[in-house]
Amino acid sequence: MRAVIAAQSWPREGAGTLPPSDTSRIVRDAWSATASHVSLAVVATPSGGPRSADALTGPEHPVGGALARRVGPALVLAPAAGSRWEPSALRAALLGLAAAGEKATVVVPLGDEPPAGDAVDLWGGGLEAARGAVAGLDLVALVGSDRPLLGFTGMSAAVRDGREHDAALALAAQEQEERWTAVAREADAVASRRALLGPSRLSDQPGSGAAGGLAYVLGALGARLVPAASALAGLTGLEAAAADADVVVAVVGRLHASDLDHGAASAAAALAARRGVPCVVVAAELGVGKRDLMAAGIVAAHEGAVGELGLADQIRRVAQTWTPNR
Repeated sequence: MRAVIAAQSWPREGAGTLPPSDTSRIVRDAWSATASHVSLAVVATPSGGPRSADALTGPEHPVGGALARRVGPALVLAPAAGSRWEPSALRAALLGLAAAGEKATVVVPLGDEPPAGDAVDLWGGGLEAARGAVAGLDLVALVGSDRPLLGFTGMSAAVRDGREHDAALALAAQEQEERWTAVAREADAVASRRALLGPSRLSDQPGSGAAGGLAYVLGALGARLVPAASALAGLTGLEAAAADADVVVAVVGRLHASDLDHGAASAAAALAARRGVPCVVVAAELGVGKRDLMAAGIVAAHEGAVGELGLADQIRRVAQTWTPNR
């Protein structure tokens, strides 16, 4: 039997989280001690956010306001400091790569983290000039949301979600919608393309409203917007490892409704479905029911306690449940 496990961060006791590398070590040790006869592959899996490159393996070098890690045929960027993208620093990195004639696919993980600043600052002196400056780059933006930029399900709707009676918040959301409508009125004319399937306007494209509009701004520069979970499954080696799996497990800090569409659990479920094998999730915080799990292709979810001991204990239980006797 072969078990393949995607291990993300896990909450520590008190505060903070274990990085994917530490989560992977604990998971590997606990599972191996319980079921040593099982062929096991544990893959450290990033969240899809700006610091996703930290969980990847490959040589790293600074460029502009970012760090660039070469992972196979891709160059994955991360902020040089902090946990969020600063648009002008990201712009400097992209300009530096373009000037150097970078030929690898340049991957910018966004997840759904808003930038530290105005996303439109990425364009510098203007969209058309910025597009020309980076035209030689093959850009991919990894998004953690299907939200479009505008409309009833866009950025402003996400701001109001669950707090519709907050007058100040409603006003802020309206101002945000008006501002981005004005931006899109000009940028869509430059960046949108005719399409036989799906929306032709960039502002209507799923994912364009991710990361506080930074996904839209990168898309306007020519980046392809790609779901982070599936792309990272390829970059981390999870996809290749799961090609002959008998069970696929995702270890995540939380499992809520939105995580069923994006994140390690969604990637694990998709890979398990290809093989026709079960997908199991271990989470420190479980916020979905059995019906939603079944709809997402997950056969079971187990809730574990926070901290290293809680994680190890739950992994031992899962290994016993999902591993047949010798």
